[in-house]
Amino acid sequence: MTTRRMTTRRFLGAAAMAAIAALPTAATPARAQDGAPRAVTLIVPFSAGSVVDIMARPFAEALRASLGGGASVVVLNRDGGGGAVGAAAAASARPDGATLYFGPSGMLTTLPFLVPGLPYAWGALQPVCQTFENIFVVAVPANSPHRTLGDLLAAGRARPEELTWGDAGPGTVGNLVALELARRAGARMTPVPYRSSPQMILDTQSGALAFSMPTYATIRGTDLRPLAVVADDRQPSLPEVPTLKELGFPVDWRGFGGLMAPRGMPEPALRRLEAACLDAVGSEAYRTMASNTGQIAPPLDAAAFGSRLEAEHRGAASFLREMNLAR
Repeated sequence: MTTRRMTTRRFLGAAAMAAIAALPTAATPARAQDGAPRAVTLIVPFSAGSVVDIMARPFAEALRASLGGGASVVVLNRDGGGGAVGAAAAASARPDGATLYFGPSGMLTTLPFLVPGLPYAWGALQPVCQTFENIFVVAVPANSPHRTLGDLLAAGRARPEELTWGDAGPGTVGNLVALELARRAGARMTPVPYRSSPQMILDTQSGALAFSMPTYATIRGTDLRPLAVVADDRQPSLPEVPTLKELGFPVDWRGFGGLMAPRGMPEPALRRLEAACLDAVGSEAYRTMASNTGQIAPPLDAAAFGSRLEAEHRGAASFLREMNLAR
């Protein structure tokens, strides 16, 4: 394992564990007559204004309406540790439906392979329903000399010290896509992890980064130039941008996530929550948000969402061990 990989992993682990240790103990929630919590908290593992946060807020309102009974649903941002802080807070909560996780899959399927000593493991959160998919892109500054993905990868082979990329941290979809792309292309590139997507975008625009791996939602309205899209097919919102698969790089990592609950939630309560979640994803307000921000809102029930999580977990285990990144 290289010194850079060891340093990145140790830094991420230390930051995550320090922030997790500072989490307060949850208070006992008020409950309605049917035993359901009156106040529901959705923990989002990234900062306010992030793509996940933007999705979580209309979802919270739609979920409140679906649950009925006077329940309130609020979003609580617990960022840090590449998403580990938020996942840990949700995983350690009582399995009573008062505290839920709304976020990407990787905090459960991938991050435990990368951060030693996490206070949660694969399976600590159980799936409720899938609520979103994010379309990731390879984006360069508007004035970048790299006009195509081929140009960018050629620079990574010829001048690797100059080719820095930004992503949301080790184990995230953007990070895994870039790692696999570099491996397949025989290029060497230097990762720069970011806690804040807006700062990553600003640094890409300024040229401080050669490229970044953001979601399309975060670069809409900017002058960043996408060279490739991480999807099975070209996207209607980016019809001129080829997919990685078209360009000869069949990278299978996808950004998806949804609503999860602490393991051990009673089955009847979980089924009620699953129904409310699916109803919320199908609401006009949530689907409008997804369309307006260039995202996708394909609902999957708990069983289908769980199967997808398991497949990603198996893939992450194989890939990270092959790359000598797994702990």
